[in-house]
Amino acid sequence: MEEEQVKQSGKFVYDFIKDVIDETGPRLPGTPEERRGAEIIGERAQEITGTPSVTERFTLHDRASIGAIPVLGICGLISFALFYLSPIATLVASALCLIFAVVQIFTYKGWFDFLFPKSESQNVYSILPPKDGQPVKYTLMFSGHVDSCWNWNLSLKNPATAIPKIVIGVVGFFVMMIISSVAIALGAYSFKTIAYLASLPALGGREIFMIVLYCLPVITVPGSYWLSEYLTWDKTKASPGAMDNLSGIGIALATVKYLKENPSAHPDGCRVIVAGLGAEEASLKGASAFVDKHRDDGMLDNLYVINLDSFRDDKYFSAVKGDAWLMSRFDRGLVDITKEAMREALGSDATDTCPGEMLNPVGGCDSTPFCRAGVKTVTLCAQKPTLTDYYHTCKDTVEGLSMYSLEKGFLTAINMIPKIDAYHASLGGEK
Repeated sequence: MEEEQVKQSGKFVYDFIKDVIDETGPRLPGTPEERRGAEIIGERAQEITGTPSVTERFTLHDRASIGAIPVLGICGLISFALFYLSPIATLVASALCLIFAVVQIFTYKGWFDFLFPKSESQNVYSILPPKDGQPVKYTLMFSGHVDSCWNWNLSLKNPATAIPKIVIGVVGFFVMMIISSVAIALGAYSFKTIAYLASLPALGGREIFMIVLYCLPVITVPGSYWLSEYLTWDKTKASPGAMDNLSGIGIALATVKYLKENPSAHPDGCRVIVAGLGAEEASLKGASAFVDKHRDDGMLDNLYVINLDSFRDDKYFSAVKGDAWLMSRFDRGLVDITKEAMREALGSDATDTCPGEMLNPVGGCDSTPFCRAGVKTVTLCAQKPTLTDYYHTCKDTVEGLSMYSLEKGFLTAINMIPKIDAYHASLGGEK
């Protein structure tokens, strides 16, 4: 592909990102701003494919996953206060907080979604059918998520300490459970025990130990406070989502635009879907809703999902091979294809570490629901795999984007297309 064409496509992506942010600002899951963002994406997709866009709405509890971290912190502070009234209550409250964290924040199971208000989000997609009226042999889906994230206050202030502070907050619940259990075992069931110890004229070893035991919970207060301050629900302070993830949506649109304008690059019998999935930041609800909606209608048959998520950091092009927390592993063949396509796109700029592959260390990406449904999928990114002051913060702006990452991300997606066509044939699909 000519360099000028790549640059034009990069500019198309950049202009798209700017247009959306200028109109919508941040697009938190389940908000009118996210809905408007999806409408714009649907309009652009329809212009490109010539096929009417489809919008599929779904309900969710938008603050029930990572959005609930401040609630967890507040519960930690309440658990601390309860200790001085009843260690039993603290033991129960701390255990419930840990269960909630595992179920809602770490594994996205959603058992406690009902505790949070409902909202509505949507997926939007448009289809570029096989050229010349050919029958569908397989489907290639380029997707990204529409929504942006709440502002992560701790990351904005100091990304190097954000994760340790969260770990300290979570460990605090274990500490409270241990302290409460010891207090209960020693017969300290209520505030009366403290009053009794305070009235003793002279303290022996056991009494001193009990007083120390009652002072220890104070060490959990900073961690709970950090949890409560982790993010803000104020949507005016939320992330504009230029990198995460209008960059992925823009590259998906540019890729399908290229196929529409260059039929020779469009493999025979390949149906192409360009999709904007909602509520990724709210525990992958949009991707899960798409899978549930189309599980039995044939849409997932012979489907290859290329999930594009966050392009900004030039030296960190990677194929994401799975989500550690969610214990998912994506298709090995697509991971290898992605790395090869990235090396070709980067050319002489490729190094021993870039492009690379990584297991997503924190949270999840939209490939996981497809993976769990048996769909071959991979996630592409150009993002530093550590917390930064522009990941999930108000600094994720258009001005911070790299044209190089956008251009090479687009070229990677184009390079993948013939390789996936060959991969499908190698798996026994009709060539």
